[in-house]
Amino acid sequence: MEKKITETNIVRIDKGKFAARLGDAHQLIVAGILMRLGFYVSLSLIKGESFDLVVFAYEGPGGKQIPLRCQVKTSEPNRSVRFVAGIRGGIDREYKHPSPKEYKYTTQHNDIIIAVDRDTLDLYLIPTRFVEKWKEKSKALSKLEPLKNNWEILLNWNDEFLSQLEKELKIKIKRIKVKI
Repeated sequence: MEKKITETNIVRIDKGKFAARLGDAHQLIVAGILMRLGFYVSLSLIKGESFDLVVFAYEGPGGKQIPLRCQVKTSEPNRSVRFVAGIRGGIDREYKHPSPKEYKYTTQHNDIIIAVDRDTLDLYLIPTRFVEKWKEKSKALSKLEPLKNNWEILLNWNDEFLSQLEKELKIKIKRIKVKI
């Protein structure tokens, strides 16, 4: 039987406990990938904050470095990413709908959300300023294709580049809606 790097929970840990571990693992995987690419990355040692990492991006090629507060999110099994927090994960999860603590991320919380596709380990770099404008609390990874492994986002963290990328993303989302 072929072994895959993307296999999960082969020891069958309790589902709630495993969800918390998977989130921690993905934070470390994201940090490792970004470090392999040459970015400076710092892990947040404070649990429960609205960001997991600090990633040093660039204003442009050879430009000034900018620290970004980064939230790492694991894609849902249906291959979407949620842009909300305040919902407790892990073994002691309480299911109350709607959660009284739930909130959608804004630029007050973090600067970028990096979603990890749990099936492929691809990374989706999602500027939080985009999320603020979206009505939805989640998006399918298929609608975020222009953000997939798009390291240019971290190399060109400036208004001009991000505005152009946002326009491209809106066009992509409209095309997908038309096809459906």
